[in-house]
Amino acid sequence: MDDQTLSTTPEAAPPLARRVMMPKPWMTRVLFGINIAVYLGMVLNGVSPTEPNNAQLLKWGAMWGPYSLGGQPWRMLTSNYVHVGIIHLGLNMWCLWNLGQLGEFIFGPWTLLIVYTLCGLGGSVCSLWWHPMSIGAGASGAIFGLAGALIAALYLGKLPFPKHAFQGTLRSLLAFAGYNLVFGAAWGRIDNAAHMGGLITGLLLGAVLGQFLMTHPDSRRSWEWLTFGAAAVLLFVAARFVKQSRGYVVALVRGSEAIEKGNLDEGIAQLQGAVGRDPRNNAALVLLGNAYLQQKNYAQAEQVLKRAQANDAADLAVQYNLGLLYQSTGRFEPAREIFAKLTRENPKDDDAWVMLGSSLDGLGETDKALSAYQRAVELNPKNAEAWRELGIAQMKLDQKDAAISSLQKALQLNPQNFAMRRMLARAYLANGDAAQAQAVMNKDPGPPASAQSPQH
Repeated sequence: MDDQTLSTTPEAAPPLARRVMMPKPWMTRVLFGINIAVYLGMVLNGVSPTEPNNAQLLKWGAMWGPYSLGGQPWRMLTSNYVHVGIIHLGLNMWCLWNLGQLGEFIFGPWTLLIVYTLCGLGGSVCSLWWHPMSIGAGASGAIFGLAGALIAALYLGKLPFPKHAFQGTLRSLLAFAGYNLVFGAAWGRIDNAAHMGGLITGLLLGAVLGQFLMTHPDSRRSWEWLTFGAAAVLLFVAARFVKQSRGYVVALVRGSEAIEKGNLDEGIAQLQGAVGRDPRNNAALVLLGNAYLQQKNYAQAEQVLKRAQANDAADLAVQYNLGLLYQSTGRFEPAREIFAKLTRENPKDDDAWVMLGSSLDGLGETDKALSAYQRAVELNPKNAEAWRELGIAQMKLDQKDAAISSLQKALQLNPQNFAMRRMLARAYLANGDAAQAQAVMNKDPGPPASAQSPQH
């Protein structure tokens, strides 16, 4: 931005007069410094300077619906100072440096700070409403808000300059906003919802603040505080609306975490709450259906998964869990149809190949099941379940040595699994080696993986 396009002071004016007209943008420098300091703090604490992961971003205050709409609403503010690598930071700071100086000249330092903060919050609220399960970070919502406030103030505000003096600046601001919104829409990784939320907030603030730029300072401050108070109330109401409409993600994640820990009853209760608030959310329905499957509550599982299927029959997770349901209830033919389709659509899904093999096994087609299991272990040699099922199929086909080898690999991958240990012992017995069978059953499996020393 060229600040001189806004100045009518002659070049020959005394330096003091120019300093009065164009004070140093100290607040812009403060905001700039805070963003840089947060980034340096992240890097110095081991965060990647170019590609921080999600866990690192969340640790430093990034925004995520299950946290921000739960007990950590402060992330809607702190996320505006967290950046996803040096390039992200550099682009945002270049925009902040240019827009901040112009905004500080027109609005003043403290007004700039409040506009920047409110616009950042506006961007966060809009982002949470649009995609609550995405992790958000960066100053772009606040920066778009500055652009919006400047556009509205220059276009609608009462300034002591002729219109032609800032037409170039106004065109530059409009081009900045338009180009970045189009670019954000074209590149999926950019959070255009935050851009739009910040821009709209800035436009509204600038339209009001611009009317009082030339009034008496006391009157101007009164109008500013009234405007900021009204904006804060509106943002609070908007945040409450988003929490009501998107708050299901909190229960969704809590339910998923509870299930991972084995707390099925708690997980089901949480997921039932999520489904109650958003009946068409297939992620919640699939997790709930899977939890019922683990409980062996097949009737409830089928009811929930059929609801998910009605929402989206092409959802792969829905199909997979329906296949598990059919297999668990002895309906092997529909299970085979589902898993055969899944392996055609995603031939590198080793778990789908395992389940296809299991369905074929249930239909008595052990030779075909063996081929499916072999394909699974080719795709993922670390799939313990695939090795186990392959070993069992080989035992059925009297391939005793091959079965022992497969079951040994399964047990190596999952030494705590007693069923695998017993299956390997049975394979040794079938092969006439009772001593090895006894040795397998007597062998200490060692400490659980969670108790082993972490690798650094």
